[in-house]
Amino acid sequence: MTARPSGRGARGTSLYASVHVPDFPVAVLRAGERCLRPTVVTCGEPPNQLVYAADAPARKCGVREGMALAAAQARYGAVGAGQPLQVLCRDMEAERRAQVRLLKLAEMSTPVFEDVAPGLLSLDFTGLPDPYASATALVSGAARLGLKANVGVARNHFVALCAARTQPGVTHVYPGQEAGFLQELPLDTLPLDGKDLQILERWGVCKIGELALLPRDQMAERFGERGARMVRLARGEEDSVLRVCRPEPRLDLSRDFDWEIGEIEPLAFAMSDMLERLCLRLQSLDQAAASLTTRLRLVEGGVFQRTINLPYPLCDSRTLLTLVRIDLTAHPPGGAVDGVRVSAEPAERRRVQSSLFAPDLPDAENLAVTLARLACLVGEERVGAPTVLDTHRPGAAALETFRPASEGGVAGRKTVAEPALAAVTDRPAVPSPAKLRHQHREFRSPQRVPPSRSSLVFRCFRPSRPAEVALRRDRPSRVEAWEVRGLVTACAGPWRVSGEWWTPDGWQYQEWDVEVGGRLYRACCERTTGEWFLAGEYD
Repeated sequence: MTARPSGRGARGTSLYASVHVPDFPVAVLRAGERCLRPTVVTCGEPPNQLVYAADAPARKCGVREGMALAAAQARYGAVGAGQPLQVLCRDMEAERRAQVRLLKLAEMSTPVFEDVAPGLLSLDFTGLPDPYASATALVSGAARLGLKANVGVARNHFVALCAARTQPGVTHVYPGQEAGFLQELPLDTLPLDGKDLQILERWGVCKIGELALLPRDQMAERFGERGARMVRLARGEEDSVLRVCRPEPRLDLSRDFDWEIGEIEPLAFAMSDMLERLCLRLQSLDQAAASLTTRLRLVEGGVFQRTINLPYPLCDSRTLLTLVRIDLTAHPPGGAVDGVRVSAEPAERRRVQSSLFAPDLPDAENLAVTLARLACLVGEERVGAPTVLDTHRPGAAALETFRPASEGGVAGRKTVAEPALAAVTDRPAVPSPAKLRHQHREFRSPQRVPPSRSSLVFRCFRPSRPAEVALRRDRPSRVEAWEVRGLVTACAGPWRVSGEWWTPDGWQYQEWDVEVGGRLYRACCERTTGEWFLAGEYD
């Protein structure tokens, strides 16, 4: 099975290879170690740690994935193994870096490869002059990374995966030997559902070769289409197409200056050609920039970084340069610069289908510049699209990055006015009016009854006006606030609202409708602090 084949890479003949690193989470953490002990990798926080992965010696002692760590240690100790069990915490970042290195290693062999799973890759060896040498190079390259990898090569994609997952070293399966290679492998090597495996085990089917002997038609009658697929997999007849993994394009440029730049305009002039090259690279990939990050290296030391989130993906260098200039004007680096680095986050280009009846969407470049100028004038925290928070707190509101809808011009034009509204208003985290109450609430006043709430228009104060309220018999008798001062001639209430009592930020408010100087206002008292404010006015 491991003899060197000849002519396996002839053009016109499909040939696949698979690279598998057994027990990948464990192998990543033990990369480069020589003295290896039975090891498990755990996830979760103590005392609720679970076994995420285990190597072969630990599995021989009864340790399985998903077990509690205490149970795994007890089972391992009951076996009486000579070496103590080594426990390591999972490192997702180390796994990601190792997977990236494996992908780069695969790219050196062939441009067509698939990232199947962590520690498992599939490659297209079709047309390679010496597939055996390429497979050996993959094993040697993984060894340089501190990982022990297995490689399987076959004309069938699934057979190559099985060879890499079950056989050590480099394994070649010759044409016509696919079924013979699979027949002695255990049944759980196939990608079958757990219920299907249980049914087959009750039938006495424990190996792939036993499953291959079952009639395909009868399996299809019992399991449907997946039954026929089981038989094709067992006979080495099922194949699949590689989902080609394309590395992310490098969308960043850097430049070191021979002189110090202390002003915005010379810096923008030096960055103009960098942005042009970046946009040309984006256009060649049929993509645009969803965000732009500028990193400035300061002469005095340190790095100044700014990120611009764009409402539309853009690939116009002049617009991006204008946005960078506006952003650096509003947020100067605070020192001279001797180096710059520009990077973009790619996204699909904006494609808009115009409508014969709906208004056109705003121009992407002009909209981005307008939002940037608004943010420079009033602050980034006051420009955006309003969003609903997951709370019942009256008046709770927030802003998110403004990204207008791409379907239909009406939605786009409707949301264009929202950033301007958010930019010229201040929405602090204070209560706003609750919903109108029923008209039959009790209203007690020695003088007269004000109009019903449901027949009036309520205008919110943004921001709410702090007030000083004097009480008489636990009812407002005098109010002093900005442009509102006088005795309360009529009042109704109180109406109490509260929520989120299970959190440290719980809130409780008490609302009153008060008449001062012939006008009707809503006064609110925050019961936790005793502070009063006017939430709005009835017209």
